[in-house]
Amino acid sequence: MPAGVYTPHSSKKRGAGGRTRALFLLLITLVALTIFYPRLLTLFGGASPPANTAGTPADTVGPVLVSYSYFEKDPVQRENFDFFITLGMGLDSRFGSPQSTDFVIVVNGKVCRPCSRLYPLLQEAPPLLPTLSAVYAGEGVAVLKRAENEGMDFAAHNITLTWLAAQGKLGRYKYYLFLNSSIKGPFWPNYMPPGWQWTQAYTDLLRGDVKAVGSSLVCLPEVDAGGYGPKLESWAFAVDQDGLEALLREGVFHLRTCKLCDEGVVVKGEYGLTNSLMKYGYNVDTLMSMYRGVDWRDRRHWRCNNNVHPSRHGTYDGITMHPYETVFLKASWHVGEPFVEKYAAWALKQAAGKDTTSGIFDEPMYRYAISPDAQESHNVAACYDVLHRP
Repeated sequence: MPAGVYTPHSSKKRGAGGRTRALFLLLITLVALTIFYPRLLTLFGGASPPANTAGTPADTVGPVLVSYSYFEKDPVQRENFDFFITLGMGLDSRFGSPQSTDFVIVVNGKVCRPCSRLYPLLQEAPPLLPTLSAVYAGEGVAVLKRAENEGMDFAAHNITLTWLAAQGKLGRYKYYLFLNSSIKGPFWPNYMPPGWQWTQAYTDLLRGDVKAVGSSLVCLPEVDAGGYGPKLESWAFAVDQDGLEALLREGVFHLRTCKLCDEGVVVKGEYGLTNSLMKYGYNVDTLMSMYRGVDWRDRRHWRCNNNVHPSRHGTYDGITMHPYETVFLKASWHVGEPFVEKYAAWALKQAAGKDTTSGIFDEPMYRYAISPDAQESHNVAACYDVLHRP
């Protein structure tokens, strides 16, 4: 304690002057701690939160690990990763990087053109694992290169976890997010409060017995090899430490070379995710607005969305998922068009500090917008009627 506040060996009572001096010194101490505490954190290996995340509660932020599985299958996947580097990782973006978040990018195959944006920030590092052909690492970011795209996303995430474990770093995180390059995002609306960051869409829901949160959840029918009941779709999901431990014990991230067989990637990996957590008595959650606070262990809920995958065009209770609802969307399946394209274009301009307000007077559209025709029903629902049922 500062001198003058309390001296245990002194039995002499203080007068009013002593108490005033003590309060003054205590106030000075508190002000000094407020000013210098962030700097001390930096000196001893911590970091003060960047401006875009100031005010974010630490317990809902992290530390977070994001494992991103990349395979340059086509231009869609390449654009998805490029977008994620800007909006998700905060590179070349005025939005900045998420607080307390590390990124491990696993490149499956020999090509990764978006990686050229990351390499200048990284240095070559020892691979540590025989399955890796090269590793590039820097502050909060690592790129792990695999020669082949074997075992799909869960095998890539297994590489992330094994590589971190080899360095004794796996247990340092509170939350673990798993993504792949078939999806586009993150998207978030302007009405999120100052300091909110996109990882919180998932981590804020990891409370109590909820040990995994996904953008999408499907209730499989009895005829599906994955087994009857709820399954988080694996293209975007998060777990906490308890959830990760359960998944590791059940071998969910094991390398599997068969995709659709009974012991393959889909059944034991993707669908094994939820099956394994429920085996341990845990619940899961989803970002989907159709469900709030559901106990998915209760079989009464297992006919959700009529046992149809909701992550395709027109299959989400007769509509399609929206980017501001699920944060990421399956761009490789053209889900959420044209909202995804427009929101992505606006976000990239804003990230680069460009304006989205310029334009020219469109008189025909103006006239239409103030006409009675603009207020009529245009049967938009027909766009999602994929089976054309009467």
